[in-house]
Amino acid sequence: MSTAIVVGSGPNGIAAAVTLARAGLSVTVLEAADEIGGGTRTSELTVPGVLHDHCSAVHPMGIGSPFLRSLDLERYGVRWRWPEVDLAQPLDDGDAGVLVRSLDDTAAGLGPDGDSWRSLFGPLADGFDDLAEDLLRPVAHLPKHPMRLARFGSRALLPATLLARRWRTDRARALYGGAAAHIYHPLTQPAMASLGLMMIAIAHRYGWPVPEGGSAIITRAFAAILAEHGGTIETGVRVRSLDELPPADVVMLDVEPGAAADILGDRLPARIRRAYRRFRHRSQRRVPVLRGHPARRRGARHGRAQRRDVRAPVALIAVSDAQDAVFCVRALRRV
Repeated sequence: MSTAIVVGSGPNGIAAAVTLARAGLSVTVLEAADEIGGGTRTSELTVPGVLHDHCSAVHPMGIGSPFLRSLDLERYGVRWRWPEVDLAQPLDDGDAGVLVRSLDDTAAGLGPDGDSWRSLFGPLADGFDDLAEDLLRPVAHLPKHPMRLARFGSRALLPATLLARRWRTDRARALYGGAAAHIYHPLTQPAMASLGLMMIAIAHRYGWPVPEGGSAIITRAFAAILAEHGGTIETGVRVRSLDELPPADVVMLDVEPGAAADILGDRLPARIRRAYRRFRHRSQRRVPVLRGHPARRRGARHGRAQRRDVRAPVALIAVSDAQDAVFCVRALRRV
């Protein structure tokens, strides 16, 4: 039997491990921390009994990804919950752009921009499954739906700031800009419109569900699937060099670029090794907040949002991103 070693148990690493194990390889995952999951961990970060996700808390791709759907995560304990409001983008005057699963309801809340919102995101939401088949695959492949992909690409290749000009109100621009800013790059650059289009299209297709019990539930499901296929996970094992690993047919690294450069050493071309070590992460600050009462904002639906991003309209978001200063707050209400 062919063997594989995956270094790192973040969501990409453990997904790779599951893919290899399902293909019949004997897989071992090595994780430096005492707990698996990387960004998909959940802990009591404020007060006992209240769980906060370390990174992403909302997982639209848990439903929208063909790969994740194929795993039948519900069979392994994942229970998805859908909020009434997926995303609220507050404005300085107390108003907010509000995203809900219903395309018509979202458009109705955007006033004069409603028709434009509907005309852009309606076809994207209706065709999301076809788009996902092409967008969630390696870049070098023959598209299954070339015309739909081309229509998406004509907008996705734009800077997000340019696409946002199709709307007249701060409410619509901020709502789109908040979704687009999850790409963590300056929104004035080409192709930065892509993620915002995807995030909102999938919201109108599937919603933005959260796993009951936190993101760690997804990690545990992956670990159970891996074990079911004979894979193993070892925690507390820090790999500093490829030479430390036993022989394997496949070695995959789910680590930061600098760590990959250290592990691979001279096996990497010098130019690539230097590029890996120069890599700097974008700075995002995510603040866990426990609140005991609904948010005091003008819009009633805004107070029921599962996610509120503390961002300005898209022009200011672009400036903030260029300076690596994007902040978002994940607020939980004790019940």
